[in-house]
Amino acid sequence: MARPAYLSIAPTATESPGITRDDADRCAPGGVGPRAPVWKVHDRTHIECGIDWALGSDEASELEWDAYFFVPESLRLDRRTYSKQDIYSDLRAYVRLAVPEAGLSELAGAPLAALARILLEGDPGRAVYEMRFFASCVRAASARARKDILPRLDGSDDVARAAAFADVAKLVEDSAHLVQGLREVLRRAGELPDPAPAAARWVDEDISRMIETLGGELAVALQRAPAPRAVRQAAEELAAREARHRRDAGLSGVAWAGIDKNDIEHLEFRRHVLKRFTASVLWLTPKLEDPSRWAVHLLYALAAGVAMAFAVIAALWNGLEADTGGLFVWGTIAVLAYMAKDRMKAFLQQVFSKVVSKRYPDRRWVVHEADGDRVLGRVDERVDFVRFERLPKDVLAVRRATREHPLEEQARPETVLWHRKDVTLHSDAIVQTDPRVHAMREILRLDLRRWLAHTDDPKRRIVFADPETGEVCSAMAPRVYNIGIVYRLRRNGDPTAPWHRVRVVVTRKGIRRIDPIS
Repeated sequence: MARPAYLSIAPTATESPGITRDDADRCAPGGVGPRAPVWKVHDRTHIECGIDWALGSDEASELEWDAYFFVPESLRLDRRTYSKQDIYSDLRAYVRLAVPEAGLSELAGAPLAALARILLEGDPGRAVYEMRFFASCVRAASARARKDILPRLDGSDDVARAAAFADVAKLVEDSAHLVQGLREVLRRAGELPDPAPAAARWVDEDISRMIETLGGELAVALQRAPAPRAVRQAAEELAAREARHRRDAGLSGVAWAGIDKNDIEHLEFRRHVLKRFTASVLWLTPKLEDPSRWAVHLLYALAAGVAMAFAVIAALWNGLEADTGGLFVWGTIAVLAYMAKDRMKAFLQQVFSKVVSKRYPDRRWVVHEADGDRVLGRVDERVDFVRFERLPKDVLAVRRATREHPLEEQARPETVLWHRKDVTLHSDAIVQTDPRVHAMREILRLDLRRWLAHTDDPKRRIVFADPETGEVCSAMAPRVYNIGIVYRLRRNGDPTAPWHRVRVVVTRKGIRRIDPIS
């Protein structure tokens, strides 16, 4: 869906204080660098990394991404078995605009007031865009709230858990206040031409389901904690109130106790449809380019010319004319010259291909507005296998931080896959698209199915003896593999940006978990 032209008059800083370009420092503490990437398990075979490319103060913001994947050699990944085409087939990127980082209480203030003013202006196209944008902000805010509170509710620290109870009570209050104010604002959309009234109902349903999910997950976590009854009941009532609202308003996506599988299937399908409707307002279109295409064609043409010149010179060297007795010799020399020419061409192409691969990225993404012509940024990307002795010293230091002895590298040999991105953001173009946007978000998703093809069975029976009793025992032992990732996101050339590390634990059946390594 094309991004409407009216975005050039989106709410300004004076209309929406608290979610303007000045909020870039929320993604970059102190305004120095971008926010740290976040790794998570997407599904059984995919890991995912959310990367925020934060805008700087200049017209063009340049950032760098480096990731080194330390893969056990037993997985048999190398240049012969895992080509660049395979790597890029498994490595997918999805790019969108990043919404401002505002909490639910903040969204109920100036941003909601700005949405109300836009609906009063009567432009249905702009109203639909702003309602979808607001729903995306609510989704991000509720996800951050869950990520902040739920670990503290499940933790063992009584002080942190008590503080989390208070935060839950405040979050429930803020959520109720937000949806109450939002529904009063959305009523104004019913007076606008299509498609604004239908979009308002969809946005209302989407946000209602977000808040119901938030309240329900909090209620379940509070029951495990255990929490004060009043706090748990408040979370339960928040979820139930949203379900009742959708039922009474005639909206879809209402569940009930004892719901059957078909209705659950429809419920999840409806949730996905609503999410795509509201979140797609942020989507961007990366168009793939080959930055080395013309250089490769030119150098390959040069290789063909050099080889052909050799064949012609060899033929001429034997003379332009050949009598009957020398015809066989002349023909033999011509054939040999052609054979040499063919091999010379292939050899020069290999040489030139290596030269091009060192000087040009493997591929280039030019990021546009969704179905639009405005260019918002460029991403140069490359991957390669790197030998251990050629790794940067600081990368090796992070990788070896948990090694107990240097012999471990011989006992657990690894292959290193390097992934590099150089990102250039056109800050002025992004601000023209929407002045509230402070970053571009990339969702990097890696499919590990090829990586797991040569793993052993996920469990094997082991036998051991109890040294105290002398009893011989047996047990089923899981067979796991650890994939280390050392990565860094920084502004171009920033020497202070730290390296980080995570460990991906996998088995033949798929990904088990991702552990951060401090």
